[in-house]
Amino acid sequence: MKQNIRKVLAALVLAVSVLGLTACGNTASVEEQSMYDKEQLQSVADYLITLWTSMPEEEITQYASMDKEDAQMLIDAYGLPFTGDSFISAFAGYEGSMEELGAYVSTDGYEEPEIKGDEVTFVADLTYENRTAKLSLVFNRRGTVESVTLDPKYSTGEILKKAGMNTILGMGTVFIVLIFISLVIYCFNFIPGNEAPKQEAKPAPKPGPAKRPAQRPAVQPKENLVDDKELVAAITAAICAYTGTSSDGFVVRSIRRAEASTWKRA
Repeated sequence: MKQNIRKVLAALVLAVSVLGLTACGNTASVEEQSMYDKEQLQSVADYLITLWTSMPEEEITQYASMDKEDAQMLIDAYGLPFTGDSFISAFAGYEGSMEELGAYVSTDGYEEPEIKGDEVTFVADLTYENRTAKLSLVFNRRGTVESVTLDPKYSTGEILKKAGMNTILGMGTVFIVLIFISLVIYCFNFIPGNEAPKQEAKPAPKPGPAKRPAQRPAVQPKENLVDDKELVAAITAAICAYTGTSSDGFVVRSIRRAEASTWKRA
């Protein structure tokens, strides 16, 4: 695998040197040339496109799965203007889009480099068999590619279709999980000993009529009527008149109230 990679890289390094990636021999620094020379940025983009189109699918897969240390070793050995991560991600991104893009057709043009701080973003418009795409490369001040992005362009119908599928899959997953949780909770009812024995609720007794406490007959306090002298004198006089005798022959010692029925009989 390493021998095949080295052969391909050796051939492409030669092509890159022809395109002008090597030093130009002037007094300007490498940083200034890399930052503002559009032709050099364009040559790196063309180099990567050529690399993709010239390799069979098996070798692209090998580059996409390459170890970072091996990639950095090849980059250092052949002087490629990439970091290890950007080199591997470039092939991984192209491998993931190969089926949707189809065969390479043409490069339609290049956008003006966009400079932000110490980085320059260079974009190439590409046409493939199935759709168009944009290749974006981000360079640092030393002219090394730090990231590579291949962005296929989709129609409005394709975007809506993907959005609808994502919505259906998301909502469907949520409902399936909720149904599964409901079934699990329902199955708990069939697990023996899971619930405490249910006690039959006894109906509460209906309240009956309130019982009134038995009324006790009021106890009449005993009256000491002997102390009432007027009453004693009146009763004595009545007895004497009834019997036709004098009060000297008897003495009233006690007086008790008779029941009402006795007076009625009298």
